[in-house]
Amino acid sequence: MNTLRKENIATFNSQLPIFPTVSIIVPVYNAEKNIDTLIASLLNLDYPKELLEIILVDNNSDDRTKEVIRRYPVKLLEETRIQSSYAARNKGIKNAKHEILAFTDSDCMVTPQWVREGVTTLISKSADLAGGRVAFIYSKQKTAAELYDSITNLHTESSIERMNAATTANLLVKSFLFERIGLFPDSVTSGGDIQWTSRATRAGFILTHAPEAIVYHPTRRLKELLKKDFRVGAGLLGVFVNTKKPLPGIVFSLAKLFFPRRLSSLRKAARERGVIDADEKIFRLWCISYACNISRILGILSSVGSIYRKKNKIPSNLILKNNTPL
Repeated sequence: MNTLRKENIATFNSQLPIFPTVSIIVPVYNAEKNIDTLIASLLNLDYPKELLEIILVDNNSDDRTKEVIRRYPVKLLEETRIQSSYAARNKGIKNAKHEILAFTDSDCMVTPQWVREGVTTLISKSADLAGGRVAFIYSKQKTAAELYDSITNLHTESSIERMNAATTANLLVKSFLFERIGLFPDSVTSGGDIQWTSRATRAGFILTHAPEAIVYHPTRRLKELLKKDFRVGAGLLGVFVNTKKPLPGIVFSLAKLFFPRRLSSLRKAARERGVIDADEKIFRLWCISYACNISRILGILSSVGSIYRKKNKIPSNLILKNNTPL
């Protein structure tokens, strides 16, 4: 990886700007249905093509994902040792050649200005990391679960304000940070990006919001939403530890999961995200909120059980459904 040096980069307001080089890194797993959309949008970026490299890292897909990717002028790598999107990202980071690393997900679609706006923000704000805006794409049905997803998830500006952290759905990072503070934690399936960006900001690196660097993400249906919250719950203890959240804050965060979200809170969040038709489905949103909380609790219990088994060296195939050793 090349280190980004300020003296090598002019501002975007100058007549002859020197654009920094950018490596785009995307982990992929069984993405044959939507990877065309992502790659097409990446190839349509308005950034100088000679300064870009696009790296897709397959993480043991068993569908036609790799076959589809090979049709395009992008670099395909494989991470077969560890089943984790963060391990796949780390593989891409180790093979990236450029000064800025840009991350998004395989089910996203980027705007033509995505990289340019993100890089402009990094430079103009003298930042080391920039989290861009994630906008949502609804299905024709626009279900209550989809509304809830768009109201509560991937709110970059809020994550930066509340936690000084951001997600890899839309993140640009100066490459030298990975040399300074290490790679993403590769043993987790969720929350590794929050852990890593928190570590970066605690080390004194500057994270900023890039509202014009936009990617589009499809909203999740209920089943997908519950699976996602289970994964988040499973990674939550690691996030608490790595972000050094105070014990009272941890207790409060866990206690909140046992209670459904207030209707007024849902309405406020909907207004802040610009979701104008939430009131029509507010009771269903409330029910989904509680179901997601329960799914997150189950994820936490799963991670606690995993920690217990590792500590006591109990093989996972000797665990009954009620988590009792045989």
